[in-house]
Amino acid sequence: MATPAETETRPLLDTLTAIRTRRSIKQYSPAPIPKEWVMELLDAAHWAPNHYLTHPWRFRVFTGEGRERLVDARYQASVFGFQQKGETVPDNAYDLARTKCYSAPVIIIVSMITNEDPTIDRENYAACWVAIQNLLLAGTARGLGTYPSTGDWIDHNFVGPGCGLGENERPVACVFVGYSDQETTGKRLPVERFTTWYETAPQGRE
Repeated sequence: MATPAETETRPLLDTLTAIRTRRSIKQYSPAPIPKEWVMELLDAAHWAPNHYLTHPWRFRVFTGEGRERLVDARYQASVFGFQQKGETVPDNAYDLARTKCYSAPVIIIVSMITNEDPTIDRENYAACWVAIQNLLLAGTARGLGTYPSTGDWIDHNFVGPGCGLGENERPVACVFVGYSDQETTGKRLPVERFTTWYETAPQGRE
C-alpha cells in the first residue's frame, strides 16, 4: 500500500486493477487523509446504480476527535456481544472500543433510508452495498486501504444514537479508511467454477 508521499504523485489505478487488488485492510497509519480525497471516495459511492434514483445512502464521516463519538456505541455493542455469549465483560472493554474507533484516520458510517415497501427496501439495501464497493475501489485506486465492517454495533444499530440516525434510517456498514503498508494476497477461485453458459435454445423449442 502506498505511503502518503507516494500517493500524492501516483496516478490512479485503472478499474480492473483496482478490482483485482482491493483487499480488506485492518492496519493503518495515523496519517490524516486529505478531505478532498474522502469527498472523492464519497462521490464515487454516490454514482452507484439505484432503482428509481432513490439515493438511499447516507454518509457520516468521523475523523480526528470526532471518532470519539463512536466509542460508546462500539463499547455497548461489545458488552452486548459478551452477554450474548454468557461471558464476563473484560475490564478493558471500553479501552478496546476506543482503540478500534481510533484504528483508522477516517471512519465512515454508511446508512440507508428505509422504505415500507419490502421490494424497494431490499433494492435500496443492495444499492448501498454497491455504493460501498464503489467507495472501496476508489480508495484502492487512490492507494488507500479500506475495510467494510458490520457486526453487532451495525446490525443492532448501536451506532444510531451517536450518529443521529433518524427513525427511518438504519446503518449498513462501517468503512475504515487510511494509509497502510499491510501486505495482502489475493484469494479467489477461478470464476469458471461459478459460471454457467447458455448458448442454445431449450430442447423442443426453435
